[in-house]
Amino acid sequence: MHAAGVPRQGPGGRAFLHATDYQPSPEVTSDEYPLLLTTGRTVYQFHTRTKTGRAPQLDAAAPDAWVELNAADADRLGIAEGDLVGVSSPRGGIQARARIGHVRPGVVFVPFHYGYFDVERADRVPRAANELTITAWDPVSKQPLFKVAAVRVAKLENGHGPAPAPTVGGSAPVDAAVPPTAGGADAEATSVLQEV
Repeated sequence: MHAAGVPRQGPGGRAFLHATDYQPSPEVTSDEYPLLLTTGRTVYQFHTRTKTGRAPQLDAAAPDAWVELNAADADRLGIAEGDLVGVSSPRGGIQARARIGHVRPGVVFVPFHYGYFDVERADRVPRAANELTITAWDPVSKQPLFKVAAVRVAKLENGHGPAPAPTVGGSAPVDAAVPPTAGGADAEATSVLQEV
C-alpha cells in the first residue's frame, strides 16, 4: 500500500505479484495423522449456504457434508461408499458420510459449506471442515491457510446408501451404481411451445 492506502499497481493498472521460494505446509502428515486434508467447494453451494441452502433444488443436490476418499485409501481403512466416518486432526473432529471418489491417494476432501447453523438439524453432529484446519495465515497476504491439515479417518458405522455428495464434478463417485445428483421434483421444468 502507498500512503493513500491504495494498493500499488504496475504498468497498465495491474497488481504487482510477489514471488517467493517454496515453503512446506506448516503441518505435514505423520504416523498419527497420515492423510492430508484439503477443503473446498461444491458447485451446488456457495460459502456457508446462507442463501443456496434455502434453495430446495440446490439443497437436494448437495444437502450435507461428505468426506471424499481415494478408493485405495478407503479399501485400506475398510470404508465403503456412504459409511459414516470420523475425521480428526490435532484441533478437532467431524463426522460425515464417505464418498469414494477420484481424489488423490493420501488426500481427503471435505467441502467447507456446512456447519452448525442449520435450524432443522437437531443432531448437532460436528461437520464443519474448519474444525480440522490450522490457525495460520500467509505472512504477506494475510489469507488464512484453510486448505491443508494432517488428519486421520476412521469408520464409525456402516452406510445406508450413498454419501450426500453430488455425482458431478470433483465428487463423482467411483461406483457407477450411485444414483446421479438431482434437485428433485422442484428442479424439474417443462416447456411448451405454442403457436401465436
